Amino acid sequence: MKNRNKLWIILSLIVVFTAGVIAGILFENHILDKKPRRSERERSSDRPPTLEMMAEELALTDEQQEKFREIFKNNEERLKKVRGQIHELYDSLRAQLKEEIDNVLTEEQRAKFQAMIDKHLSERKKQKDGKDKHSERNQRDKGDRK
Repeated sequence: MKNRNKLWIILSLIVVFTAGVIAGILFENHILDKKPRRSERERSSDRPPTLEMMAEELALTDEQQEKFREIFKNNEERLKKVRGQIHELYDSLRAQLKEEIDNVLTEEQRAKFQAMIDKHLSERKKQKDGKDKHSERNQRDKGDRK
């Protein structure tokens, strides 16, 4: 009889422990998780609404939607020009900064400095490539869901 009681106590402890683990996992995932869960249509407040969201909320006609698309397309072209100008300015400032730094360094230090820059750029490229692959995979997954 004592063995039977020990067995029930052990089984009870296992059940209570398992229930505690499961409750802890559920509590962490659903209550402590600070990331807000959003549907695909919801967007964060720092991003402008999509054309589809505006069309729905404003009850835009097909003609109005087409005009919006044209406005967005024209704006995108203007933004590309501005981005190009910004990149050119950024590149010239970066070159000026590098030249000023090179003037302070010795030849040996310049070589080490350039190696540091090259290493940093290659790491950034690897990170960017990884993000691009991840992004492509997400786009494929979204396409598969539709």
